[in-house]
Amino acid sequence: MKDKELEALQKIGQNVYLYDESAYNSNESNSDPSLIILCTWLGGASPRRINKYVAQYRALFPASSILLITTTLPDITIRPFSILRARLKPAREAICRILSRKAKDTTGGKNDALLHVFSHGGCNMAIQLALSMKENSDPNTLHHLRLRGVIFDCCPGETDFRRSYNAAVLSLPQGGKLVQLVGRAVLYTTVGTITSIQNMGLMSSVNDLRHQLNDEAVLGRQVRRLYMFSQADTTVDWGDVMSHMEAAREQGYQANGVMFRNSPHCALMLEDEKKYWTSIKQFWLEEDLSYKVDGPASALEGGSTDIDSSLPRSKL
Repeated sequence: MKDKELEALQKIGQNVYLYDESAYNSNESNSDPSLIILCTWLGGASPRRINKYVAQYRALFPASSILLITTTLPDITIRPFSILRARLKPAREAICRILSRKAKDTTGGKNDALLHVFSHGGCNMAIQLALSMKENSDPNTLHHLRLRGVIFDCCPGETDFRRSYNAAVLSLPQGGKLVQLVGRAVLYTTVGTITSIQNMGLMSSVNDLRHQLNDEAVLGRQVRRLYMFSQADTTVDWGDVMSHMEAAREQGYQANGVMFRNSPHCALMLEDEKKYWTSIKQFWLEEDLSYKVDGPASALEGGSTDIDSSLPRSKL
């Protein structure tokens, strides 16, 4: 991914990019996040698609700095966590620098960080970022710097060969039928082998990732959560996302969900842009969500959307 392909973002490390608002925007806001951290998904997260999220966040929270961390297939399959954490050093330094500067700034707001995580690739990078900051024993860690909210976008699911394969297919380069045929055959064998190794407990799996995200030592129990997901997602089952949200609630986390009906994986914004960004803004401002999903996942089987009747419904 070339630097010029991501608008307003400066490359500061391998797969790490930064938009520092102080260099571009002198406006201050008492309500914007000091920092927005985006951990993107595998495969379909092209510069064009990522730019849409960056542009919308800049419009929604103009006083916020934005840190982008992208992911690749090796990052979530064969690359050791130690390598990932070493590569995240520029991200850790940026987080500490920006939030420390904001904490000292008496002219603007001190509203901490918003973490937006996409799919399992983003979950993995977010976990490694949080744990690596803690490991470095710097007092300016993600926890101590008051991470205020986490958005789980189309995640987390559960370990499943078919869905893991579908996610990996998204990472294949665009090409002719032969390229796709060969690529899919290689991925089928690779994902099958990795899934078998994970099932034997010899490699970290998506289920391990699910448990880590509900471990207060990773992201912190006080951090509010918003789960956003689609019933049409063929990569991460919406019921798995709902069950993780329910488990988080049972463990004392403050968590809410927003459901979409027809969106493909990590494309919720395309179905209803207003619903998507309104939910994010309301979540950050700690307002009542206009599209909040209530009730257990079992109550929503068969396409039912048990949305809080006291709140306005989606137009979909």
